[in-house]
Amino acid sequence: MADIPRSVVVKLLVTTVSMILLPLLTFFGSQLYIQNSVVNGGLAALAANIVLISYCVMAFTEKSDEKIKEKKEQ
Repeated sequence: MADIPRSVVVKLLVTTVSMILLPLLTFFGSQLYIQNSVVNGGLAALAANIVLISYCVMAFTEKSDEKIKEKKEQ
């Protein structure tokens, strides 16, 4: 098995759970206050996009394996 850092796996699992739960909770939670299903669906889609964008930002800002190896060698 490849040496995948634990932090990468944790981020992926948290993002996966968030991608499932956050839009569902947003959709059904907003139905308590807003009776329009189109608006509720839009809010759920917005929540899903926020999760995806945050995962992309986390992925691009984490240090690569080469940078970590260079720091260990110094």
